[in-house]
Amino acid sequence: MLDLRRLQVLAAVVDTGSVTAAATRLGYTPSSVSQQLSVLERETGVPLFEKNGRGIRPTEAGVLLAEHAEGVLRAVSAAETAMTDLREGRSGRVRVMSFTSAGDTLLPTAVARLRRTRPGLHVATTVGETDVAYEQLRSHQIELAVVLEPFGVGDEPHDDLLRVHLLDDPYRAMLPAGHPLTESDTVELTDLANEDWVAALGGNGYCRDDTIDLCRRAGFTPRFVAHAVEFPAAQAYVAAGIGVGLVPVLALGTVHRGVEVRRLRREPEPRHVWIATRPTAAATATVAETIDALRRAAAEHSRRTKGQVTPNDAQPVPA
Repeated sequence: MLDLRRLQVLAAVVDTGSVTAAATRLGYTPSSVSQQLSVLERETGVPLFEKNGRGIRPTEAGVLLAEHAEGVLRAVSAAETAMTDLREGRSGRVRVMSFTSAGDTLLPTAVARLRRTRPGLHVATTVGETDVAYEQLRSHQIELAVVLEPFGVGDEPHDDLLRVHLLDDPYRAMLPAGHPLTESDTVELTDLANEDWVAALGGNGYCRDDTIDLCRRAGFTPRFVAHAVEFPAAQAYVAAGIGVGLVPVLALGTVHRGVEVRRLRREPEPRHVWIATRPTAAATATVAETIDALRRAAAEHSRRTKGQVTPNDAQPVPA
């Protein structure tokens, strides 16, 4: 196989027209350049240069090989640039799986930021629940998982994964417009004990299970009269006056007309949102950049919604 350094020397001599000029360009001595050319001629088995007065000129073989050398050197330079961009997080691909409401709120903000700061980095996003995300993370089908966990900061397990806390996602009460409790800015969860309830099921029914758990901690079991697949559909039932429900703030990007959202006076434990990844993946610049973008998106969301019933930019949709 031809040596790249010797091809570089050949291209420089052909381009500059002399051994001395090529040596100056490359930072070599003229004798070193001559030696490299001699070795290259032995490797190819054909003369690459011939005498031309006091200098030399390339033979037909020398010109042909120099042309190929230029292409090879450009390809090598492009490969080196690509590897540098990948190493420094300017290019590459990161596959992310998130639960639905994070995919609707945090991921778009994070991806938009990366498109501005790292336009060569492609973030491929999919939606899935925690068990599926962990399965794909461990089988190297994705690099990052945005998941809901029952534990907060300081209680995370010590296992084969690296976790980064994004935010705690508090719950709000959804009430039909005109409900007597909408006269107050806050609602006691126990005040809803005798109401009909609407629940979003989410993946594997976990959203409904969370509602049951929170209500039972407050001392009652909710009486469900309707179920929806996701929170936006659950809002439609509430807007129609069918019942009340609980909704996490991350799922309040839009609010139906006919739905009133209120803070809970004694807030139950929030949903804990985490990023999970493999330690080896976290060591790459592309994954580190994506984690940073997600953390910034979470911080922005928390600032925007802190102390508010609904985000300022939530847009009502028809009931």
